[in-house]
Amino acid sequence: MARGFEVSKTLFENLVKHLVEVEEQKDKLLGEYFQEPSKERDELEKLIDNYIKHIESLIKQANKSDTAGASLPFVTIGSEVEIQDLSTQEVHRFRLVAPFSTSVGGGDISYISPVGKALLLKRVGDEVTVNAPAGVFRYKIKSIKWRGD
Repeated sequence: MARGFEVSKTLFENLVKHLVEVEEQKDKLLGEYFQEPSKERDELEKLIDNYIKHIESLIKQANKSDTAGASLPFVTIGSEVEIQDLSTQEVHRFRLVAPFSTSVGGGDISYISPVGKALLLKRVGDEVTVNAPAGVFRYKIKSIKWRGD
């Protein structure tokens, strides 16, 4: 996965804190958005569990460094993602946030939205297809940087 990936000590500490927050928010999120058992609830629970495994693995395999920047090996909640629309070539920048993030601003999208789900855990260079209410969109990931929540 991210074997030997270099992260700054600050980013490492933020990822550990982030992992705890995601684990704590999982039940709240499922309870608030999906009170009844459903296919969507099961899919969201799988998405979050898979995400937690990826973050745990990144933390275990990361090499802490004083010189590393804020780039990440894959899209996380709290990361800023630069994507290019493959049909228009336009470049967009989004920050993935939790659905009840208190610091939401312009360009922030929930990781449970169609775009957020499509981007989560993807890597630079990956192409993603988003099935959204407005149609089908294809993007290529250009960069991923930690921004936090």
